[in-house]
Amino acid sequence: MTEFETERTMPAGPDAVFAVVSDLERLTEWLPHEIRVRPTHDDPGSDPARAGGDVTEVHAEVEPRHVDAHGLVRVRPDQMRVEWGGGDSTDYAGYLQVMGDDPDRSSVLLHLSFLGDQPETRTEQAADEVRRGLDTGLDNLARMLAERAT
Repeated sequence: MTEFETERTMPAGPDAVFAVVSDLERLTEWLPHEIRVRPTHDDPGSDPARAGGDVTEVHAEVEPRHVDAHGLVRVRPDQMRVEWGGGDSTDYAGYLQVMGDDPDRSSVLLHLSFLGDQPETRTEQAADEVRRGLDTGLDNLARMLAERAT
């Protein structure tokens, strides 16, 4: 098992940050460009019967890793948390946690767990790529939030 984690201060309050990260249609706006994730079904917030943290299926493509897979995302508004994993597979999971109580600043913790025998668990080069991806995603998110504030 290999785990990766990074945290970043955001130039917006937790509600504003969570509104962006929990909107699965907006993932491509802040994820690294080589990672494309899109919902395959309606966003859980768009259907009152599925709201409140139900699971949404997503399709993920990660070019450098030749990943083309379906996964599941759970949005937990009461915890300001987004969790995901590989649909049929239990060898990958992650979460994004929004924290803070300042209306103008917050913090985001991004965590990934590789639980199987993926490249990310075998080579330092692959692990470095994951770390760069985490940093890029949170840098993009912070930049996007800062632009919205101006």
